Amino acid sequence: MGLWELTPKRIAWYLFWFGSNVGLFIAGFLKQKNDPGLALLNSIGGSVFSSRGAGMAMVYTCTCLLLPVCRNLIAVLRTTPLRHIMDFDDNIYFHKCAAYANLFWTMVHVNAHYQNFFIVELKLFKVLPVRAWQIHYTMWGGVTGHIMLVIMFLMHTSAKIEVRKRKFEVFWITHHLYFVYFILLFFHGYGCFVKTGTGECRPYYNYWFTVPTGKGECRPYSNFYYTVPVFVLYFLERMLREYRARQFTALIKVVFHPGNTMELQFEKPSFKYKPGQYLFINIPDVSRVEWHPFTITSTPEEGFVSIHIRIVGDWTRKASQLLGGYQSAKVLPTIRVDGPYGAPAEDFYNYSVGVLVGAGIGVTPSASLLKSVWYRYYRKAPMKLRKVYFFWINRDKEAFEWFHSLLATLEESVPTSFLEIHVYLTGKLSLDDIQNIVLNQDDEVDPLIELKTRCHYGRPNWDGIFAGVAAQNNSFGADEVGVFYCGPSPLAETLRKACRKVNSNGGTKFVFRKEKF
Repeated sequence: MGLWELTPKRIAWYLFWFGSNVGLFIAGFLKQKNDPGLALLNSIGGSVFSSRGAGMAMVYTCTCLLLPVCRNLIAVLRTTPLRHIMDFDDNIYFHKCAAYANLFWTMVHVNAHYQNFFIVELKLFKVLPVRAWQIHYTMWGGVTGHIMLVIMFLMHTSAKIEVRKRKFEVFWITHHLYFVYFILLFFHGYGCFVKTGTGECRPYYNYWFTVPTGKGECRPYSNFYYTVPVFVLYFLERMLREYRARQFTALIKVVFHPGNTMELQFEKPSFKYKPGQYLFINIPDVSRVEWHPFTITSTPEEGFVSIHIRIVGDWTRKASQLLGGYQSAKVLPTIRVDGPYGAPAEDFYNYSVGVLVGAGIGVTPSASLLKSVWYRYYRKAPMKLRKVYFFWINRDKEAFEWFHSLLATLEESVPTSFLEIHVYLTGKLSLDDIQNIVLNQDDEVDPLIELKTRCHYGRPNWDGIFAGVAAQNNSFGADEVGVFYCGPSPLAETLRKACRKVNSNGGTKFVFRKEKF
């Protein structure tokens, strides 16, 4: 689903998210304004009410920040009926929504407080026992707030895609300042900055469920009721990841494929996975802190786990240089693996008709699923699936060698009535390749990719392809066709539009699912 595609589910989500944020701001605003015990503080004006309302909204956004990145929790929720209400594959997007909302309310909160401090010096100079700068830089609220502000600046700036790609370790280190951020958040209200007139303070006063009496009671947010349990949950999640990553893992084979790609095969007895899932891998000799997600390309029946890695970034280049020196060695470097985690491709077998689309290295989920299809078809295992369409688009012809043996095996053992294979080459051909195609075009196998399937040149016409799939689908009686894609975002948008177009004709519904890390 596109981030701004206005489906009913998406509209409901935006209404809930924006409505809950604004609602909490208004609730905090009015709670402060209508509290008779805070008459002196409220004499400052609307900036006090705004700072209070924004603070209440921040408690909410901070609580929501960590839940979407609890990977194991998300993996469990994907298997529950809640998946029909919420798209748990958009968990990182929700994390970003919470982060930006938290940034917005922080700006409101901070600017309102600076205005408060200015007005305090003008109106309440003789009434308060401390000066504004003392509140700002010597009291718990001011000190923790300013440190949290610096941490947020570091986390948000280093989370930019340009930084993540070029300096991942900077992103990783600054993002782990969340631990300091939340500890400071827990103590942000310590010392009871917001008090009633007589100065009596009760740090654990329940802000929402006790009727104000105006007798010196403290008025904190009691944010720890919400943020501490979520923080503990995320901490336990990280401990679980660390425990699983330290389970025995043996790298058994490294294969370098054409097209700047390497394949890692490893054994891990404790690793139980399904086709289409993904994992995180760490190679300590390359970097102890960097964990990177990769789709699993093997299937459980093979007895080992494999991933294919395109060598394009700093980490992958360092990994290829390291592992390249171990190809002939008996002992391979240590690797750590966390996972598996659920992905949209997990739902492939829930459809009668499935369309698999891979662009470049984005073919990896399809590879795992096609291997699984072969095993199930060979064993005549019962499955809902009745027809599979596989499309692979590559810019370079060398990339077709990554899974050439798999596709050749499928061509020999699975009939086209069940599995159709379509490959497309979008890059330019050399003069030698063109001559080879012309001279050998009548051969039994395609002269370029050496498969019985003929290679198409140029980009697929997805409107025509999906219309054809819809026409053929009538014989299977399926209500929905699952379209599973992994690859660049521009092609994802093209496929999404093609699905919407064929859906507008009525009849079979095309459900688009994209891999997201």
